[in-house]
Amino acid sequence: MNKMHQITHPKFAAQAAEVNKVVKGYPNVVALCIRSLLTNDHVLLTSLPGLAKTTLANTLGATIIGGKAGRIQMLPDTQPSDITGIPIFNPESREWETVLGPIVGVNVFLADEVNRTGPKTNAAMLQSMQERKVTIRGVDHKLEPVFIVIATRNPIEQEGTYELPEAMIDRFGAEVSLPYVSPEDEIDILRMATSLRKDPTSLVNAVVSLDDIIAAREEVNQIVDQLPIDTLRYINRLVRASRPGDDLFKKVRDKEGNGFEKKVRIGCSPRAQLAIAYAASAVAFLNGRTKVEPDDIKFVSRDIMRARIAKNPMAPNFQVDDFITAIHNSIEVVGA
Repeated sequence: MNKMHQITHPKFAAQAAEVNKVVKGYPNVVALCIRSLLTNDHVLLTSLPGLAKTTLANTLGATIIGGKAGRIQMLPDTQPSDITGIPIFNPESREWETVLGPIVGVNVFLADEVNRTGPKTNAAMLQSMQERKVTIRGVDHKLEPVFIVIATRNPIEQEGTYELPEAMIDRFGAEVSLPYVSPEDEIDILRMATSLRKDPTSLVNAVVSLDDIIAAREEVNQIVDQLPIDTLRYINRLVRASRPGDDLFKKVRDKEGNGFEKKVRIGCSPRAQLAIAYAASAVAFLNGRTKVEPDDIKFVSRDIMRARIAKNPMAPNFQVDDFITAIHNSIEVVGA
């Protein structure tokens, strides 16, 4: 496990330990989800079916005292009202009543196979993710103060799927892939087979409160507010270096000294800079520090930039992670 994923803060280390009881082989992803709780961000998981995505979301919710997890299976015919809720006319009272959708009232919401639904439904998700509310018949319904979306997409089965719009991808704090776990972790899963077929959340304890998360967010916010100007400039340079046409982009070279002009179509938006600043501050907080280090920034920027960088269709074999590595190697840390 990358040392940057380690959590030394007692309460959140306990939370990670509880989730890792059930979600075997993904301590890095568990740590990412906990950081997302503290940065008020959402997570996009790219993985094959059967790799514990639903279990991760449900278990994360179960470790929060008073926490609640929700889920929806995205389908081509899923409507916005299936997520947000729908007004229903009561013939007895002769009034409209609102039945709220599964995204309302939960702290961790799993949107499974988010790329299987259409743009109209994704637009409803966008409002929830960005504005933390849903609007039904002109009435706003606020979501929980502690609320994150964990969305999944299948990287191989593309029939009947939609490309996620750039605006939606930009709402996610980070994208991460879930590979197959190690043989040892698979054996542990087999040992837990009976328990996992019942209710995996019954195996974990609720160890962190909603108030703990909100208080931790305030501390992370303070770290962000105190970031030195040189640190902000370094974050800015990393993001600008991802954008074709920027002078910094032209300086990025791979190991062979080649540029990426023919491989990258779109770079990262300014929102990526905010996500990096908050995620790096969360890493510092979870490891008992009040100062963000350059390694924190490099570490979190990979998952944050990955989803936002669009490849040129003429370069299908190009790996975005190789480009991010080249950015890290090409952009000098000055004063950060």
